[in-house]
Amino acid sequence: MALLPFVVQPKKNTEKIKVGNDEVGVFEIERKGYLSVAEKSFVENVTQGSDGVSTLVRLANQVAKEFKVAPEKAYVAITDAISGRTSSKLASSISEQYADELAFATSRMAESMQRRQIAAATVLLQTRVNHEWTIQDTMDLDPVIVEELSSLYDREEQREPVKVEPVEEAKEIVGKSTEESGE
Repeated sequence: MALLPFVVQPKKNTEKIKVGNDEVGVFEIERKGYLSVAEKSFVENVTQGSDGVSTLVRLANQVAKEFKVAPEKAYVAITDAISGRTSSKLASSISEQYADELAFATSRMAESMQRRQIAAATVLLQTRVNHEWTIQDTMDLDPVIVEELSSLYDREEQREPVKVEPVEEAKEIVGKSTEESGE
């Protein structure tokens, strides 16, 4: 791998975390505190075209025209109708007139979320555990493991900091000060 001429080297804080439980098995995977470009790109490519949100936006635009309201108001009413909160007149009307469209949008959202979970689990296993891992291998896993890996992906996407053990941090500091002093 080619290296960049960093003036300040990036911190290489990582930790091993356990995924799974006694029932489905437990393995360790590295947590870096971020996702690589390749990891993010893989998930985006797999989930492309299964976006339930775009279905909701199209429906919101259609509802906005029919009921002569702003698309934003229509979108909120649609999400209320999907959630079963039909206290507003608009949400109630949407629930009655667009039942099939709401069901379709809900299924698209669920499909999109499931695809994203499978893609996230697959790419983390490919890049951090076994480079030969495939989507089919992920499909054969217990759902508990897929869910935990998806949760890890979300944490990494949010750039949640990696907890560094004080001893490891001290080793890094002491190592730097020795290098800086020329010893």
